[in-house]
Amino acid sequence: MTTRTHFTFRIDLWTADGESIVEHVAGVEDYQFALATYRAACERWPGTLITLRQGARVIEDSRRMRTASWSNKGSREGGR
Repeated sequence: MTTRTHFTFRIDLWTADGESIVEHVAGVEDYQFALATYRAACERWPGTLITLRQGARVIEDSRRMRTASWSNKGSREGGR
């Protein structure tokens, strides 16, 4: 049996400056499973830079998620 090392999607933890991968969390073929794994990683390690990528293409980036959720919260609360 051969162990797979290359997958369509990958979830990685990065250094605070976003320059280097600290840990490769998961490699996944299925998009829905990859997205669920990414979200679970974000909950497990809040405040950590985490990406979901398909090759070099970044699909999700926890820096964008934190900024978006903070700004969305403020606009929703301000409109009430």
